Amino acid sequence: MIVGASTSNFYPAPLEEALDTVLSAGFRNVEIFLNAPSEAKPSFIDELKRRCDNAGAVVSALHPYSSFMEPFFLFSPYQRRADDGFSLYESLFEAAARLGAPTLVIHGDKPLGLLSTEQSIERFSRLAQLGASYGVLPAQENVVAFCSGDLSYLQAMKKTLGDNARFVLDFKQAGRCGLQPETVMDVMGSGIVHVHISDRDDTRDCLPPGQGTRDFAMQLRKLKTIGYDGVLMLELYRQNFESVEDLKRAREWLEEITCHF
Repeated sequence: MIVGASTSNFYPAPLEEALDTVLSAGFRNVEIFLNAPSEAKPSFIDELKRRCDNAGAVVSALHPYSSFMEPFFLFSPYQRRADDGFSLYESLFEAAARLGAPTLVIHGDKPLGLLSTEQSIERFSRLAQLGASYGVLPAQENVVAFCSGDLSYLQAMKKTLGDNARFVLDFKQAGRCGLQPETVMDVMGSGIVHVHISDRDDTRDCLPPGQGTRDFAMQLRKLKTIGYDGVLMLELYRQNFESVEDLKRAREWLEEITCHF
């Protein structure tokens, strides 16, 4: 497994500065977290791609600024607004394709909406068909206060979509949903295509790996067993670590664990 870092670690620094910091720290696999609509423009995306190419880095995933709007647009019962939402996401798939990112991270639908579970999952399927035309696939992240925070919703996605159900496993969000990451792994299974990784302790739920109490040896071995051999993407908040050295140490610590698998 490769350890990468998201630009979101350095929010609210401007995206291009956050990317430069991640690259300067030696990370060669990154997640680009867009923070504004203008950052999805081709000229801006091309500049980010140039910086990654110059550093020999690849972009594993694009995380859009618009996650909070997805229930209102993509999963709206008002068809015209939903159609407008899909038009917006077409531009985000195009941005991901320009970056060479195979995955677009999706937060998805909110519970207690007007769509049934079946209708909600159908919208994800429509999104996947749109993304496939750009060579980019959406992946449903497990997120507290969204439908995906409920294991039954993830199970329904797997049952309905089969191999087309693709997921982002987030360790931090699993805890916020009252779940262990390994429990979420059991449901997502081979559908996991991207991982947001962080540590926790008794009082803090988002720490650099190695600074908390998670049993990463067990959890990552289980992740390997179910077939995941991709990127472990460090995704924290700026207040969760002191300096970029904490991220570098977390990378080294995780690499020491995974080198024995």
